[in-house]
Amino acid sequence: MIKGFSIRKKLIVAFILIGVFPMLIATYVGIKIASVRLEKGIEERINYAGKSAVYLLAQKKTELAGVAKSFADDPRLRQAIQGGVNIKFLWFDTPLKVLLYNARGKMIFSSADIHLPRPLHPEKGMTLIRNKTGKAGWPLLVYLLPVSDKGKPIGTIMTGYTLNQEFLNNLKSMTGVESILLKKDAAGSYRSLGSKDRLDLDETTLQRVVKEKRQAFIRNAALHRGGNRHDYYALLTPLPDADGKVSLLLFNGIPASETLGGKLSSARFYYILILLGLALSVITGSAVATGISWPILRFSQGVRAISAGDYNQKIHIHSKDEIGILADSFNRMTDRLRETIAQLVENRNYTENILKSLLNGVITIDPLNRIVRVNRAAEQILNLPQESIVGRTFSEVFHQDPKLQKLIRDSLDHRRMKEGIETELHREDGKTIPIELSLSLLEESSDSSSGKGGGLVLLVRDLTEIQVLKEHIRRQDRLAALGELSAGIAHEIRNPLGIIKGAAGLLRKESFSQSAKTEELTSVILEEVDRLNEVISDFLEFARPKPPLFKPQNINELIRNTLQMVALQIDEQKTRIKERLEPGLPPILADEHQMHQIFLNLLLNALQATDRGDTITIESRFLPEEGQIQVRFSDTGIGIPEHDRKKVFNPFFTTREGGTGLGLSVVSQIVENHHGKIFLTGEEGKGSCFTLRFPVQNIPAVENHPAS
Repeated sequence: MIKGFSIRKKLIVAFILIGVFPMLIATYVGIKIASVRLEKGIEERINYAGKSAVYLLAQKKTELAGVAKSFADDPRLRQAIQGGVNIKFLWFDTPLKVLLYNARGKMIFSSADIHLPRPLHPEKGMTLIRNKTGKAGWPLLVYLLPVSDKGKPIGTIMTGYTLNQEFLNNLKSMTGVESILLKKDAAGSYRSLGSKDRLDLDETTLQRVVKEKRQAFIRNAALHRGGNRHDYYALLTPLPDADGKVSLLLFNGIPASETLGGKLSSARFYYILILLGLALSVITGSAVATGISWPILRFSQGVRAISAGDYNQKIHIHSKDEIGILADSFNRMTDRLRETIAQLVENRNYTENILKSLLNGVITIDPLNRIVRVNRAAEQILNLPQESIVGRTFSEVFHQDPKLQKLIRDSLDHRRMKEGIETELHREDGKTIPIELSLSLLEESSDSSSGKGGGLVLLVRDLTEIQVLKEHIRRQDRLAALGELSAGIAHEIRNPLGIIKGAAGLLRKESFSQSAKTEELTSVILEEVDRLNEVISDFLEFARPKPPLFKPQNINELIRNTLQMVALQIDEQKTRIKERLEPGLPPILADEHQMHQIFLNLLLNALQATDRGDTITIESRFLPEEGQIQVRFSDTGIGIPEHDRKKVFNPFFTTREGGTGLGLSVVSQIVENHHGKIFLTGEEGKGSCFTLRFPVQNIPAVENHPAS
């Protein structure tokens, strides 16, 4: 029968059975009556605590006066003030504090570790002063009594009792009410001594307590403690200072939280009555409550599971009311949602696989200029991890490349597609690489409200290897052309040179009968002919290099043999050679003569670039991860300008007078024929460094032995 009811009817039946309104009214009235009685009792307790505090202070004042008078009647005290008795031997047998002042008001003795000036205006011999020497700064309740000798004032004795935490604890143990001493600070607020709690006071209360010096009862005293507000029922008692002003207050209070607990305790009787009245309603309404709460709980669990990623949720409710209809709709929704999510995941994975497999970099920029997606190739091209790219604007990522920023900005602002733009990318690591850039527009989504278009996709292609390949092809073409022409040119040049050399030799033989000028000119002709023959030999070797004769070689032995070849030049120039050759290097397959040619050329270049006393460092080491041996020739000479470093391996490029420009070209060609690589680094004015790398062969290692 209940299953056929609507939710509205079920709620109406439940509220009628429970009868919540009459019971709430009865509870409210009962608690209010109990609260009034409880508050009245609290007020009486606090007023009693205030009277007890006043009584305790009066008792202490009487004790102070009695002690002061008993000491004032002792003749030794007068002698001590006048200097007749050593004051250190004067004993004050009392727990109270005793201070002596001479006739000029200067303190000459203190029984405690305090130093206080004599109050100037005590009220009737009794006053309350603040002790500023103690750590806590507790006030001191004192009694002052003049000391005379034969009717002549010779000084003053002051007895004191510290109103400290012990005094407050005694007061609390007597009354059961929390007691706090409050002092006025420079800002005009009242703060507790020791803990720095702050009490908020309104103007009416200040007028009554501070100016009229009367006690005041506060129902909602706000005490700020530890950054939190605590409400109290409190009584404030003024404690006048030495000058009669009220800068100290005695606070006696009970927390409002304890009052609330008392109210609830008093209302327990009413709660019992309510529970008895509700028992029948709970029993009769449990079936209704279960019928309503259980389906809602199932819906809540299902929604939480879906939000956590579980799309297989089903809610089985066999009911024909609105909840049953809602359950059927929920189940159909989860089926469609599961299918949609599965399709989206499949599409996303498919897209991710495509992006990962692309060799070109893909960078997606949204309408707000933020980079929202990059693939693995883009990370490698930019030499940045994805975390350093995604989420930043393109101007932040490409801050070192204004030209690239301008291309992207132009496409975004004018919605223009661009394809196949060859430019250079200036990376954050300082390296510049050639790239091909294409920019495609993204359509703006239908729910976008930015009004800035749909973003941009950058397709970035690294052209470094392509340019190297192009340069290699151009180089090979030039070498092929040179090879075809080299033999004919060499023949056509060397024949006339031979004739010139022969003629010059004959002239030189006859020059003994000629003038000295003729002999000098014939010597110059012969020297230049020899130099031209050397250039032609270098040219032929460069244009038609001999194929290398590969044999296992110990690279350290080759380096040492080359050093012996130029040992005389090294000694004459006083150049320091540092050898850092790693022992036990694996062998390489190489042509011994051509390897000597490489090392000799690099050593001679280094000697020519250095001055007397400079250093040339030769290093060799094994790179196991790359399977290569690395050799470095570095010097501390004049270095090579940056704009010339890319040209040094080009044929006929030289910066040295009399150089052919073929030495480093031949070195580069030999290294390439040995399947190796050569790099040039350095800085103008600080030296140069040539790095060579050769692949290691899988043949037994050759031990290093110094050359004989």
